Amino acid sequence: MGYTINTKRLILIIAVLAVALLQASSASPSSSELEAASSLGVVYADGRPPEDVPLYELEKGNEALFISTYDVARMFRATKFWSPGSRKLVLRIDGVRYLFTIDTRVVMVGDEPALMHIPVRYRDGQVMIPLEFISDILSSRLREGIELDWKRLLLTIGSPQYNVNDISFEDDESGSKAVITMTDELLYHVDSDTPGLLRIKIYGGKLNPLKFTINETHGLFNRVRAEQTESDSYLFFDVRRTVRRFKVTMEPVSPESGSLEENRVSSSNASSAVTSSSAEGEGQSESGSKGLRRLVIFLEKGTLPEIPEADFAGRKMVEITEGTGGLRNREIKRVVIDPGHGGIDKCKVSPSGIMEKDVNLAVAFMLADRLHSELGVDVVLTRKTDVLIPLEKRAEMANEAGADLFISIHCNGWFHPEAGGFETFFLAPPRTKDEERLARDENASIKYENPLMKGNDLDEVDFILWDMVQNEYINESSDFAELVQRELSARLEIRNRGVKQAGLKVLKGLKMPAVLVEMAFLSNPEEEKLLMNDNFRENVVEGIVEAIRKFQNRYAASR
Repeated sequence: MGYTINTKRLILIIAVLAVALLQASSASPSSSELEAASSLGVVYADGRPPEDVPLYELEKGNEALFISTYDVARMFRATKFWSPGSRKLVLRIDGVRYLFTIDTRVVMVGDEPALMHIPVRYRDGQVMIPLEFISDILSSRLREGIELDWKRLLLTIGSPQYNVNDISFEDDESGSKAVITMTDELLYHVDSDTPGLLRIKIYGGKLNPLKFTINETHGLFNRVRAEQTESDSYLFFDVRRTVRRFKVTMEPVSPESGSLEENRVSSSNASSAVTSSSAEGEGQSESGSKGLRRLVIFLEKGTLPEIPEADFAGRKMVEITEGTGGLRNREIKRVVIDPGHGGIDKCKVSPSGIMEKDVNLAVAFMLADRLHSELGVDVVLTRKTDVLIPLEKRAEMANEAGADLFISIHCNGWFHPEAGGFETFFLAPPRTKDEERLARDENASIKYENPLMKGNDLDEVDFILWDMVQNEYINESSDFAELVQRELSARLEIRNRGVKQAGLKVLKGLKMPAVLVEMAFLSNPEEEKLLMNDNFRENVVEGIVEAIRKFQNRYAASR
């Protein structure tokens, strides 16, 4: 008898478990019997990470795409109610009620009917909604705005403030070009150090990475990959092996700007010696006019050798230049090193009393010795003792000395001891609050030069007008800043804060490429120790020296 009771109990337990499994299976947002036909790339303006959402083809011979209500509700933060008996589903999105009925094309939007081309379906425990619902019905009713690109199957929810908006391609017998459309005039930097790859950094750029990631071949462009950081945009162009030379230009959008002929290059100018090169540019037109801009990347069409050389695949592209000017016509013979602050201007002071002005001077002396001994260049120090040199006087000294480079040495600081890392600045209008903060801190030295200055006067110094920036050298300055940051990153084991731009008065009016290096944070106890360590200082100096060496070699190769 006991055996019989145990058997009945076992059967009852198995039955309960089976029912539970069936319920869980029907409630699941996805089913193993449904296989996605493609995916929808979704970008959110509210800060959620981009994602790929599965799309389904439910009927043979019909390529209509469907999306599950589970994904729709999650994407649009909707509430949903499913009535199995009436086979109806209600979604409430942004305060609006949408009523769907299985196997019908009518959607009730509040009290108004809306008609779709394809009916709602029910498959494997899921209500499947035609993708056209999002583009044709929901898009016009959602307050935050949505955009569905059917060709790329890319959905943008919300209205991100993009300033790098689109990319297109053109091709003819002379070569190929990619055209990037921007709403703002932005600085950019192009690096061709890796064979077969062009890397473009757009300072202050904001783009949709999914929209700019393209896997199809367009002429000499194999594919494009995009990345977006907190402050900058990056585009990576994988190009064909036959490309030997490239050209990058910034131009306004105009009816006449669509011709590829503008960027045609004579093949008779091709060089057999291929060297590393990089190009940089600025998004500021000579007239300073506002409006749409086009960043045009032109690839000159070349040919593979009949019998390729052993190192052909490893050769780098060279930049096509129109004429020469600035640094391209001269060697780096004289460098001005500017130890920041001095005298009554202590600037940053660590918790233990270490003053920035002293650290700056010590590192400047070390850098001067290495530059003279290793590169054989003349070095001019803006100060050799603990004195206050006016910011404008430092620029005058560099110009009068006929310097080829200007490097200002500094330490950083912040209210929180956790803040840390190194960064390199070049002169341009600040884009972020952090860049404005640093410009304000460094420019504050002027109050020691003129104690009668008022707060409003100092505010005017904080934001330097664009037409007073050294436009002629901003390309080389951003290029040199990237090299300095890269070499420091290879040697310093603290956070790499990146290359930034700011309205720094000490760099204003210089007639040469110029950067400001923030070595580390004196306000950070660990980095304070590093700044007092000879090995750390040597690594900083070595990184700057190597950056100057590569900078000189790069421009010597383009002459």
